[in-house]
Amino acid sequence: MDRLPDKLPFSKRRLEQRIILSYIFDYVILIACIGGFYVLDSIEPFHQHFSLRNISIQYPYAVHEHITIQEALCISGLAPLVIIAVYTIFIDGIFSHHKPLDPVSGKRKFTGPYRWKDRLWELNCGILGLLLSQGLAFVITQVLKNACGKPRPDFIDRCQPRAGSHDAIPGLSNSTICTGEHALIKDGFRSWPSASFAGLFYLSLWMSGKLHIMDNRGEAWKTLLVMIPCLAATLVAVTRIMDARHHPFDVISGSLLGIICACISYRQYFPSLSEPWKKGRAHPIRTWGRDPVPPVPLAGPDGSLVALRNPEEETAQSKAMGVAPGEPLYPAESNPYTSSRYNYRRSQDGNWSSSSEDVASGYEMQPGYSRTQNPALGEPMARYDIDTAYRSQPQEAVPGASAPQAPAVTVTAHSDRGRDLTDVPYREAL
Repeated sequence: MDRLPDKLPFSKRRLEQRIILSYIFDYVILIACIGGFYVLDSIEPFHQHFSLRNISIQYPYAVHEHITIQEALCISGLAPLVIIAVYTIFIDGIFSHHKPLDPVSGKRKFTGPYRWKDRLWELNCGILGLLLSQGLAFVITQVLKNACGKPRPDFIDRCQPRAGSHDAIPGLSNSTICTGEHALIKDGFRSWPSASFAGLFYLSLWMSGKLHIMDNRGEAWKTLLVMIPCLAATLVAVTRIMDARHHPFDVISGSLLGIICACISYRQYFPSLSEPWKKGRAHPIRTWGRDPVPPVPLAGPDGSLVALRNPEEETAQSKAMGVAPGEPLYPAESNPYTSSRYNYRRSQDGNWSSSSEDVASGYEMQPGYSRTQNPALGEPMARYDIDTAYRSQPQEAVPGASAPQAPAVTVTAHSDRGRDLTDVPYREAL
């Protein structure tokens, strides 16, 4: 093939070559991270000096580990990949309350509101985020291990010092007194850090987005599910201490590094967990060279991506605030939970899409986007700030007239009951 394809398998829209190239470049970077890991693994690490009297490095060498490196990679890498693939292709949308109707049979579709191209796009972004998290963590940890050259807890057993060896006058020895196998000694200087959370914590974030765990409904079973990968990562990390492969500080610092890599990688392709109304759907295809386009409104209130609502809670709040039944509790423009201005739209076949030609802008900050206001701090609930500045107006002098009246001030705001107060004199607005 002498040229790049004009469109992707999950898109009907013709894409620019640089867009296709950018995603190919993502995979190239991830493959380069994997290759870089093996290159760094072949480099001789720095050899720190050590003391033969240091009891923290005199643990016995565990020939049989509780969880081998290969098993740890399967748990933290292969298992999340399988879970993401199975959920995205077979489960996503099955439990939706807004399944579209089949135009032929008239029954609701069992698979839910998402099309195959949407599932493929979600799978693509999920795999990219997972590989990016692990690739970053592996390369960073390998660089730090080689640069630091910290002895493992079982280093003396790996070293097998010559008979009669003792610490030099400054109180430290070096690797020249070792008679053990070179490969074991080389690996014995790589005790920091240990990143076991990169893949499994990413899976927790991914599951939290798909289950929209922060939707203020407080369902404990969701918390239990998303904590299972974290528990698995913790158990893997603990076994590294049990087998004397790492010091506790190594495991703690490496776990924090893995969590940071997972958070950064997840946010590259998915919205924040603090936006549960987006339901963890992946960002649309990236664009360049133009300002963000305003979000496309939803086509009707029965879509699967409408804002998460609690009718009972809204009814109670309406009574407390004196709002008539059926009237919006807050203006649609000032409440992000009831707004329909998100980057999803319905296609001609009645299904929702976030993958390709249906969305073009992504979840980017829009120009003039209203900032979050806190009523507890005395800030108004209006979408826009109230302009209370006095405007000087030229007035003609009238003989015998008293002092000029204070000029009217324009208020630009929306009240909490939806009344438009634009261009209303300040005295009337008060």
